[in-house]
Amino acid sequence: MFRVPPATGWLIAINVLIQIVRGFLPPDRDDLVVNSLGFNASSLYGGTGALDLLSLVTYQFLHGGWDHLAINMVSLLAFGAGVERPIGKLRYLILYIISGVAGALLESLFASPTSGDLLIGASASISGVFGALMVIWGLYRHGTNPMGALRMTLLWIVLMAVTGILGVGAPQGTPVAWIAHIGGFVTGIAFGFAFRPRASRF
Repeated sequence: MFRVPPATGWLIAINVLIQIVRGFLPPDRDDLVVNSLGFNASSLYGGTGALDLLSLVTYQFLHGGWDHLAINMVSLLAFGAGVERPIGKLRYLILYIISGVAGALLESLFASPTSGDLLIGASASISGVFGALMVIWGLYRHGTNPMGALRMTLLWIVLMAVTGILGVGAPQGTPVAWIAHIGGFVTGIAFGFAFRPRASRF
């Protein structure tokens, strides 16, 4: 039970390593990294360059501090194994990255064209992992009633919206990208259905 699957372990290690390296950078260089590789939700309103598209992935590996990183990595450790083991490393990584991309794109749909807020963190990706976990281990392993799964999904979305709007768990004045969390979660659910193992494997 204490063995971490390889892809989950590598994702955690990469996120931690990036945070360590950033800790050695002067503040102005670190700001440059975040501004360049964080996702600006309003950037898609103008012409998109290669860096804007790349930031849809790179933002997932940047965090606002060690507390932000710790919460996300503990969540990934809790949810990741239950998804990676039944669907495999490659599908798991696809699910993880695309959930993060989908979350960022959904956030951009609601962003002001003049907003300069940057989206950073793995929360949307991890929300996708949780969405897939709910499908794979809830609906298909334990035979959960689909209506029960639907109620849980709606409850989770409402919870994300309320905590995000109120800024629960975030430093004062720091916006929470709760729409990105919902986008990642719904994408993870879709991938959970697409990648679910056959019932006979359980």
